[in-house]
Formats: sequence, C-alpha cells, structure tokens
Amino acid sequence: MRSIFRICLLLAVFAAAFAQDNDPEESGEDILCKEVAEDVVSIYRNWSPKRDFDILYPRVKGYVDDFYSDYPDFNEEIIRKDKVDEPLNDYERRSLVAYKSLKTDLIFEEVARFITTKDFYWGYIPDSLDKQISAAAQKVKDYINSRETELLQAQEILVSELLDETRRIETELSEMKNITDLEVVNELLNDEQYNNEMYQFHTRLDSLKKDDGREEIISGLIKENYDRIEFYIDKKKKDLIAQKREEYIATREYWIEMKRITLFDLKEEESYRLSDLIAEAQIPMVEDLGIASFDVSDELIKKIGQNDPAAEDEFTFQIRNKFFSGLTSTFGTYVIYDDFPVFRTFRLNVLIGTLLFMILFFYVFIQVKKSREAMYIRKIPGLDAIDDAVGRATEMGKPIVYDSGLGGYTHIDTIASMLILKSIAKKVAEFKAEIYVPTCDPIILQISEEMVASGFLDAGYPEDHKKDNIFFIAYDQFAFAAGVAGILSRKKPATAFHFGYYYAESLLISEAGFTAGAIQVAGTTAVSQLPFFITSCDYTLMGEELYAAAAYISRDPQILTNLKLSDYAKVAIGVLFIIGTILLTINSEWTFLQDLIHTR
Repeated sequence: MRSIFRICLLLAVFAAAFAQDNDPEESGEDILCKEVAEDVVSIYRNWSPKRDFDILYPRVKGYVDDFYSDYPDFNEEIIRKDKVDEPLNDYERRSLVAYKSLKTDLIFEEVARFITTKDFYWGYIPDSLDKQISAAAQKVKDYINSRETELLQAQEILVSELLDETRRIETELSEMKNITDLEVVNELLNDEQYNNEMYQFHTRLDSLKKDDGREEIISGLIKENYDRIEFYIDKKKKDLIAQKREEYIATREYWIEMKRITLFDLKEEESYRLSDLIAEAQIPMVEDLGIASFDVSDELIKKIGQNDPAAEDEFTFQIRNKFFSGLTSTFGTYVIYDDFPVFRTFRLNVLIGTLLFMILFFYVFIQVKKSREAMYIRKIPGLDAIDDAVGRATEMGKPIVYDSGLGGYTHIDTIASMLILKSIAKKVAEFKAEIYVPTCDPIILQISEEMVASGFLDAGYPEDHKKDNIFFIAYDQFAFAAGVAGILSRKKPATAFHFGYYYAESLLISEAGFTAGAIQVAGTTAVSQLPFFITSCDYTLMGEELYAAAAYISRDPQILTNLKLSDYAKVAIGVLFIIGTILLTINSEWTFLQDLIHTR
C-alpha cells in the first residue's frame, strides 16, 4: 500500500514539474489580455449576419445579374488574358472595365459602406453590441488607470537616467577638447580612406627605395606623408568632437521630451501597447475560427451569377469577416480614443497665455482710443511723402497706380497692403485724383474694390469711385508684371505705389514706373526683392515698416493696438531671451522657461 502511495506521489510531482516547465505562470497582464481577446472574439461568435445578409445580398445579386445581362459572353478567359497582358478586343476591354467596376465600385463599396447606426464606424456595429465592446475596453482602461503610480515612477526613473547620460556625454565633450594625437590616431586606424592612402604611400615608398639615387624624392615624399597625417589627425579630431556634440544634443533633447510627457501621454502609450498584446492573443482564436480579410473574389461573383447555393454561404462568410474588422476597429477606438480628459492640464499654459493676451489687448486698446493722436510712432519718410505724391498727381492731372504684388489674400503682406490701399484711396478722393488698381487674383480684386470704395466713402465722395479702375490682369507672375508695366507705360502716372509681397517681377514693375517718371513708394518683407525697390523707387518701406504703415496713415485704434501689441511682444520675447540665456549659461539643465511655453 505504501509503495503504491509513493508511486502516485512521484507521478504527481513529475506531472506538476512537467506542467510548470511547459506552462509557466502567466502574469496578470497576460491573463487580462487573453480575457479581453476572448471577450471580443465571443462577440463575433454570438453575432448573427442574417439581418445584414438579407439587406446586402439582394443588392449585390442585382448588380451581378445586371452585369451578366449587359455582357453575357464575359468569362474567365478574359480575366486570364488581363492577368498575363494578352491583347483584348473591343468587347473584351469594355466588359473587363465594367467587371472591375462591378467588383470594386459596386460590390466591395456596397458592403464596405453599409452602416447600421453610427456614421463614424466602418462596419456592422449595432447599438446592442456597443455595450459589450465598451465593457471589454473598460477592462483595459481600468487596468491602465490602476497603474498610474507605476507609470509615473517608471517615467521618473527614465528621466533621471537620461539626465545622468546627458551629464556623462557633456563631460566627455568637455574632455575631448584636450584629446591627444595618439588617441586620434587610434581612431584613425578604423578610417578606411586613411588606411588606403597609407597603403598607397608605403607601396610607392617601397618601389622608390629599390632604385638608387632617389633620396631627395623619398625624403620629400616622407615629409608630404607627415603633413598628410597631421591633416588627417586634425580632421579626425574635429569629426570626433562634432559627433560627440551631436550625441549630446540628441540625448538632451530626448531627456527634455521625456520630462515633458504627461500622465495622459503615458496612458495613451500604454493603450497602444496593450492593444497590440490583445491583438497577439487573438491570433490563435482567429485562426481556429478561420477569420480572414474581407474580399470579393472572382469565384464569388461567378457563383452569384450562376445562382450557385454555395454563393450565399460564401457571401455570409465575407460579411462575417467584414464584421470582425469593424469589431476590432471599434474596440481599438474605445480603448485608445474614447477616454479624453475634459480639462487638459498640459495645455494650461495656453489658457493662461490667451487670457493675459486678451487682458493686454483690451488695456492697450482703451489707452490707444484715449490718446491715439498723441501716440508716438516712428516717422517713416515714405509714408510722409504719400500726401505730396497724391497732390503731385492732382496738380499734373495724372493718375495713381497701386498694386499689391503676388501674395495671396491670406498673406500677411497682402492684408497690410489692403489696409494701406484704403487709407490712400481716402486721400485720393480728398485730392480729387484718379487711382488704378491692377490685381493678380479674383479674390484680391473683390477686396481691393471694397477697400477703394470704403476709402472714397470715408472721404465723403462715394460718387467719384470708378469701379472699372480696379481690375484683374493675370494670375501668372510675369503676365501680371507685364500687365502692370504696360499700364505704367501707357498711363504715365504721376505716382506709383507697390505694397505687398513680390518675387522676381519686382524689378520689372519698378523699372517701368521709373521709366514713366512716376514718384514710387514701395514696401515689402521679401528681403531678396528689397535691393531692387531701393534702387528704382524714391522711398522703400523695409520689413515690418509695411505692417506699421496702415496704423501710421489711418490712426485707426484697432490697427494701432495691433502695432503696440507687437512692440510689447518684442520686449517680452527679448526679456525672456535674456533670462533664458543667463539660466542656460549658469546651468544647462534649467529648462523651466522652455517647459513654460511648450505645448502640443
């Protein structure tokens, strides 16, 4: 009896050992992933495709019957010829195009776009299944939420390790300034180009030593070789320092990136990781059920056309495949994208910055409105000359030409140009002069018409506005330049204004105005075009002077406010720049100013 008991005990021990070796203890995470994967697959198992089949199959059957009614002679041979690139006759080509349209544009799209209740789900997910999918996804989210402390601690350790690594590389970078030539030579031994040159040198030197009377050539060659080695040592030293500097910058940037990661980011990454693990756990289940990708095969279309009973089973199988695709997509959406925080604390700096900006805006606006006439704006000679230029046109009885360059209607230079146009149009109306405004864009044409009309209305002479004087020339760059140059040549204006963003056409336009004898005032932020305007125009507004021009001329409170806000912004950015430079000079690890303004 005892011997039997001992035998049974030994068998139990061996069985337990065998089970332990072949089925290691699973972690709680692995168990969760398998459980959730089983939950998703069980939804698939319990889903009935009957309702979807009853709706879709008659439609697909109708498409197939219509095709074979139009092309009764279509067969597999035509499909084969197309696959091997054999020539097709006219009927075969037409039937093949119709067949491909049937397969992709009709059947595939009909099944793919069939949606039951939710417009943003790609598949067959009715409300009755939403709760089951949401419950499976909630298990994953609950697990992630339970690991908040663990995730934060892991991130803190990573950030600390990255900081230590950054310090180590920074120390190595400092030490590399005193690197010895011997250390560089050791690095050079791995340089293929250096080794090839040294090999060629020694080969040539050996060949020279075999001949007598070559001592001078040999000594010169040796000196040349030493010079070459020094060159390589110096080059290698610079390369090593540059590589170490790049390594330091990359490590430091990664440290800063990891330091700024929020709990929301950590949870999102964890959601992606667990989703991948769940997908891996589903693989054997999917293989057992025979689930495949949704596809409309040639064989399926043939069976439907022949009223083969097997076609219904095959179509049902394809519907189930499409359902599983929609099921997993919806599950992934619930896990990853369905849990956004109501208030995103990592964007608090944007909220505070916006509130401060709005407070500053209204404060400056009120101050500007109280004393806009007395507010100081630096004198801009080109704008002071506008009154004289418009007056000169009135005295000479000649028109004024105004163009706004080639910038689009959303370009900041074009917006500034339109504001200047309104102010100039007002002066033109007051002086009883005439203005022409050629444009390169239909939308800018409409805006220009409105600006000129508003300027004449503000001056009190709306009846003097001639709408035909604002016209469209061409959208093409040089066609527009030729059109403006032609107007300047024919009209011989007394004054020409060029405000906006310009490209290579700037010189063509300004030279035409110079040849016509017009006083020219230009303004642009295109640095490459400023030399041409400075050379050929009487006055040129450079850079941000163009943006200040509208405020300078009109004294409009809102535009003046924008000008003053930009000045305050420059001061604030300058102060932050100085403080940041000082902090980085004291300690490169002080990045809280960067963190303060960083957002995503």
